[in-house]
Amino acid sequence: MKLLIVDDNPINQKFLTFSLKRHFEIETANNGLEAVNTLDANDFDIVLMDLSMPIMDGAEATKRIRQSMHFRNKHIPIIFVTTNDFEHERIRCMENGGDDYLIKPVDIEELRTSIDYHLRQKHDLMFNTQLGN
Repeated sequence: MKLLIVDDNPINQKFLTFSLKRHFEIETANNGLEAVNTLDANDFDIVLMDLSMPIMDGAEATKRIRQSMHFRNKHIPIIFVTTNDFEHERIRCMENGGDDYLIKPVDIEELRTSIDYHLRQKHDLMFNTQLGN
């Protein structure tokens, strides 16, 4: 399973990588534009997305990922992991295609539960799409 961590803070990247490396092959991107380009060129199973980043924020990146020409990007789970605990930001992220919104410092068990849930949802969607349902 491949996971993309999108965060401009190297400490956050290292924390998430260390916490999840037993379960995933992990790559990182430092901003939303890097994430969009990385996802256009590579397959991932899930994305952890920060909101506040330079160049392109996580909400805009998520919107562009969802508008991608690549079928895989339209259905990849995107979980926001951010310090922004504002309802209007959560709504904006979810309206742009986010699947979940967790506040830092994130509880790793809560994050794993969210990841597992969204990977199951993606699997079920892909399976039903293949069956023509």
